[in-house]
Amino acid sequence: MREAVLLLYVAVTMAVGIRAKAATLEKFILGDRLDTRAMVATIVSTFYGASAVLGGVSLTYQLGLGVIWFMVPFYLGNVAVVFLLGRIANSQRYTLPDFLGDFYGERFVVASSILLATLCLIPEEIIGGGKILSQFMPMPTELAMGLVTFVLVVPVAIGGMKADVTTDIVQFVLMLLMLVMMVPFVLGLRLNLVAGIPQEYFNPFSRISAQEMATFFTLLFFLPITSAPLYQRFFAAESEACSRKSVIYSIAIWMIVDSIIIMCGFAALQLFPDLADPDISLIVLAATLPPVGRGVFFVGLLAAITSTANSFLQSGASSLAYDVFRHFRPTISEGRLLTLSRLFVILLGLLSLALALWFQMIVPALIFTLSIWTAGVLVPTLAALMGRRLRGKTALYSLAGGALSCLVWKVVQPLDVDPLFVGLGFSLLVVATSEFLATRRQRL
Repeated sequence: MREAVLLLYVAVTMAVGIRAKAATLEKFILGDRLDTRAMVATIVSTFYGASAVLGGVSLTYQLGLGVIWFMVPFYLGNVAVVFLLGRIANSQRYTLPDFLGDFYGERFVVASSILLATLCLIPEEIIGGGKILSQFMPMPTELAMGLVTFVLVVPVAIGGMKADVTTDIVQFVLMLLMLVMMVPFVLGLRLNLVAGIPQEYFNPFSRISAQEMATFFTLLFFLPITSAPLYQRFFAAESEACSRKSVIYSIAIWMIVDSIIIMCGFAALQLFPDLADPDISLIVLAATLPPVGRGVFFVGLLAAITSTANSFLQSGASSLAYDVFRHFRPTISEGRLLTLSRLFVILLGLLSLALALWFQMIVPALIFTLSIWTAGVLVPTLAALMGRRLRGKTALYSLAGGALSCLVWKVVQPLDVDPLFVGLGFSLLVVATSEFLATRRQRL
């Protein structure tokens, strides 16, 4: 039964990719114009995959209400995006690096696109998908991760943005069906979600350090503001008003989804208090569903993972082809750029698989890729959106300095300071120093 469900899901996903096959580079990057309903479905699905659903339940299992530091900053960041949309939605651009290139020039476009590849790696989605398959089917987790990578990569490599949006709409429905189904199930268990759980789990400050709170808040608040897949959807939207309404509706849906995630986390904590791997807490909880319910849950959770992975792979691959190779080879044909986009989807998928096999845990994998991207791109992006344009060289040095210092600190870790803050501090230091020296030269 489970094998048949998996095969059917894979077949449908592949069929969508083939049917939506992109014939031009523009179609691969932007797809069709998106109305509000399509925008809501694809925005919600893009951000709520393994990291949000499985990772959210896992963090609730470990931190209790401390998980709100993983959720609330993301809502606030999207509210901030609503007020910044005037500067984003009216830009006739394809990608986030292309958009920032209007402020900082071609070299910044190339550098930011290369860095974007780190954000668009999806180890957390592959880890989540592999753990689902290995729990529901008799196969090793590593083999399951490889199979998930294949399912994630092929449709996007063929269809691009249109396939991504088409599958996002279907997966949005499946994900909501899966989560809504969990509500009566958990309530039907007649658990007292307060009884038997230490009171510290209900204090959002008790099981999480101040530095961890600051890291989650910074990363999740600025994620929408620096998210390349979100910008691509804004560029493809029918209008600025459509984008604004879509973000607001998405925030409301995410709040409902997160309420269900927290409820499931507490239910798993009460029923299975000694799990060695918190990442599987939702999967173990769903394993107690009736057979039909397990099938719905299995497909819905795979859909949540696929939707996020597809969006990030497509965004990173198309940016590498459009923003990087087009810069070095301006005479390259559109057909070859389209082929390169597809090859980059495969490459990013394989690199993500390697990271997944290394990390083995969802949230640490997400924090690793997101920290490097945020440390590099946040300062130049905020400067552009707030109308405080930096010099081109300053923005480039800030990007490189922030990302590299974050990565080096992560590897060496000489002090107990999160690499994100080291990277952001270095990025700001580069900006301050560069602007000071430039001003001084002008005076001389």
